[in-house]
Amino acid sequence: MTDNIIDIMRERVLVFDGAMGTSLHTFDLPLSDYDGHENCVDILVKTRPDVVAKVHRSFFEIGSDAVSTNTFGANKIVLSDFGLSDLARTLNRMAAEIARKEADAFSTPDKPRFVIGSMGPGTRLPTLRQTDWDALVDSYTEQARGLIDGGADAFLVETCQDILQSKSAIIACTDAMEELGRELPIFCTVTIETTGTMLVGTEMAAAIVALESYDAVKVIGLNCATGPQEMSEHIRQLSALSDRMLLVQPNAGLPQLVDGKPHYALTPDELAKWLTEFIEIDGVNAVGGCCGTTPAHLKRLVEAVGTRKPIVREPKREPAVSSIYQAVAMRQDNSFLIVGERSNTNGSRKFKRLLLEGEIDQLVAMGREQVAEGAHVLDVCVDYVGRDGVPDMQMVVGRYAQDITAPLMLDSTEPAVIEAGLKLCGGKCIVNSINLEDGEKRFDEICPLLKRYGAACVALTIDEDPQAGMAKTADRKLAIAQRIHDLVTKRHGIRASDLIFDALTFTLATGNEDDRRLGVETIEGIRRIKEAMPDCHAILGLSNVSFGLKPPVRKVLNSVFLHHAREVGLDSAIVHATGILPYYKIDDKQKKTAEDLIFDRREDGYDPLMELIGLFTDADSTSSKERKKPANVEERLKLRIIEGDRVGLDADLT
Repeated sequence: MTDNIIDIMRERVLVFDGAMGTSLHTFDLPLSDYDGHENCVDILVKTRPDVVAKVHRSFFEIGSDAVSTNTFGANKIVLSDFGLSDLARTLNRMAAEIARKEADAFSTPDKPRFVIGSMGPGTRLPTLRQTDWDALVDSYTEQARGLIDGGADAFLVETCQDILQSKSAIIACTDAMEELGRELPIFCTVTIETTGTMLVGTEMAAAIVALESYDAVKVIGLNCATGPQEMSEHIRQLSALSDRMLLVQPNAGLPQLVDGKPHYALTPDELAKWLTEFIEIDGVNAVGGCCGTTPAHLKRLVEAVGTRKPIVREPKREPAVSSIYQAVAMRQDNSFLIVGERSNTNGSRKFKRLLLEGEIDQLVAMGREQVAEGAHVLDVCVDYVGRDGVPDMQMVVGRYAQDITAPLMLDSTEPAVIEAGLKLCGGKCIVNSINLEDGEKRFDEICPLLKRYGAACVALTIDEDPQAGMAKTADRKLAIAQRIHDLVTKRHGIRASDLIFDALTFTLATGNEDDRRLGVETIEGIRRIKEAMPDCHAILGLSNVSFGLKPPVRKVLNSVFLHHAREVGLDSAIVHATGILPYYKIDDKQKKTAEDLIFDRREDGYDPLMELIGLFTDADSTSSKERKKPANVEERLKLRIIEGDRVGLDADLT
């Protein structure tokens, strides 16, 4: 087919077919036609190609623009239940060829007909650990090969109940296309249950964020589970948020059980009315039917749609990350993106101890606690010298992805450890981090993982200069950031909006002359980076700025530094959320002294570092005495929290 389906969809609304399964069951075929495999309708492309062709023909005859192949369950995993996994590629090729022959027979110059390669959700959900990423990719890749062999015009990853499954199928299609040298658009439809989420609990916005991470996904939509009325709210949201073309294929109403069989009560006129409304109001580009929709339903829909052109939508697309449950904007309206720092072996002795002891339930409790305290994203680092991080990442992320609603930032120096975590996350993660410390070699190992798994990334302003690898001046911070930006976007094809620059924070506690301007240079570096690359984001590991100081001093300095960094464009910070003071609540004297330290406003006889430390000497002395007094654990913990004594708190909790 020379006409590209995406080009046609830009010009007019397309009408797909109705239910393949419902149509096949009307033939009441004997078990012998299923080659003895009860309910394996995919085998009919081999045993009864005439029946499958007749179903396709019934939809083309009433005017449908496209039909889906009879391959809903024809992936290796599902077919293995019937002992047919070795036939996966063959059955998909045969199915596509049957549909291709009918499509070509009905095509005219004015009305080309298309073949959509159906790839259903399978029977095992990876988020629930019923199967794993590698098995799914292998299963779907073989299916995609067959659909390409048979001449499909597009892939339809449909009826998705688990975004992790959707991502594996998208990657499989991409791998098969690269292998066979043919490029097809990928369509992806999710199924929202009557609960208002996908089966594993994914909200519509979270699904959109995860799917839009892939440029190959040209069309996003909804299908199955409910009738159009129950879909309407989710279609409104899809229309408002997604920048992709839209496809809607509802059931013929909610399924009912009548005489022991599923019954769908929605009439052809009712289906046409709802879908026409979705076209006219929500800008849907293609419509069709799922369970219970017959040629009569689609005939009325074809008549109602006619040759109308899709309306122009103006979706509000904002950069975001997501978990399997929810989406989180990378730029918060009234705050900054808070990245919880305590699920980290390098920053929490308690987390490290629990990890080494394999106390996964307590590790999950630590993650949940950070979310309860206000963290939007959790930084997860399991790196430990002399220990294989892959099993640790699998253990922690395997549970975090299921049991914690917040998106994850996967933090490791090892590509294999990062990938182990990415394979378990259905949402859009952040990877921490990339840099140019070792030149472009390791950089080029990580970036393909970002592309493959649809992840955003923290980029540190570090290069291979042996004398000054970590950028300390604003000039170097900007220069390295621009180099990373060009490598990521031009060499690896990753969007600028998926880049989060860390301009690096260094402690101001040394008193060394060379370190005095480190704070102001970081703030100026953030400002320049955000001005030069406005689509990118900025993050800081905030607590580094006060490293070496007493907890009460750290709390004030961290909070003041965060305020000024946000003033110049900082979007996010890796912090302990409860350790940040609102700027307006900080004592004026403490605030001014902290600002003098950050901006290096020294004068003769006035050193803001010593002055800031002095402001807390009495309080620290008093609190030290008080720390020795309470024997009651509850009172001691309360005092630790009030003083911001994180080390002491960890020790008491241990």
